Amino acid sequence: MLKNLFFIFIFIGLGNSFSQEFFGVGVDNDLYFLDDHYYSNGIFLKYGKLKTSSDSINTKYIFWELGQKIFNPSKRFTKAVEEYDYPYGGWLYLKFSKQTILKNNSFLQWGIQTGLTGDGSLARQLQNTYHKIFLKIEEMPWTDQMPASFHVNFLLDYFKSYKLNSAMKFKTHFFSSAGTQRSSIGLGSGLIFGNSFVLPILENYLFDQKKGDGVYIGIKSEYIFHDYMISGSLFNDNAPFTLQSIPFRTVIEFGFSFHSRKWKFLIMYNQSSRHNLSQPRKGHRYLNISLIKF
Repeated sequence: MLKNLFFIFIFIGLGNSFSQEFFGVGVDNDLYFLDDHYYSNGIFLKYGKLKTSSDSINTKYIFWELGQKIFNPSKRFTKAVEEYDYPYGGWLYLKFSKQTILKNNSFLQWGIQTGLTGDGSLARQLQNTYHKIFLKIEEMPWTDQMPASFHVNFLLDYFKSYKLNSAMKFKTHFFSSAGTQRSSIGLGSGLIFGNSFVLPILENYLFDQKKGDGVYIGIKSEYIFHDYMISGSLFNDNAPFTLQSIPFRTVIEFGFSFHSRKWKFLIMYNQSSRHNLSQPRKGHRYLNISLIKF
């Protein structure tokens, strides 16, 4: 947790205040619930900018994100691979996306995501350094982690919101990915109560910048055709340890957001279903905390 706060404060110091762009940092972690397994940790540095005039037809935005995700089994200190219920894995990526606002509160976005798995992701080094310095516990063995590889994912999203009344909105989000690291298709929906959009609209924190707060409750369902972090490569068998992935997954989301003139704070609870058949627990929970500076 101290590591996450360190990243937040360092990143805030780099930002300036711009009305048509934002800088932000987000952190996923299950350590808040005294867990440290499966999808264990994520760190995301974000930047977004209005590309065209907000008064023009089909207003456009561009976004960049540098992210890292870490995965590990629940028996995280053993070297006995046969006891693992999740492969060790790290995913470090850079993502670029472009968004167009269409009619009637609908948005279309495409993007490309490239990055590294294996030791090139720096996941093993970062996790063990954090455990050694801040938690004062032994290092994880990272036995038979997912191999080093370069990946490319192509992304396509569509979002639409419906205003039900002055304090309630309903949102739908279609999302898809096709690539060597992950191929999937999914649909999310939920209700927003209050003045502030809680979840970003396809990563867009610039749209509808109203002061106030909001609450979100929703569900996200996804069908995964391929998940490199569990099943390895589609093209070879070089992964030393893989498991059978569960293709259909759901995530229940519950969050709160506060928006001021220059800042946005977001906290989101996620309850995920199992990712593979070896996981003994029915689900996994983690928390996202994000801080955005306009």
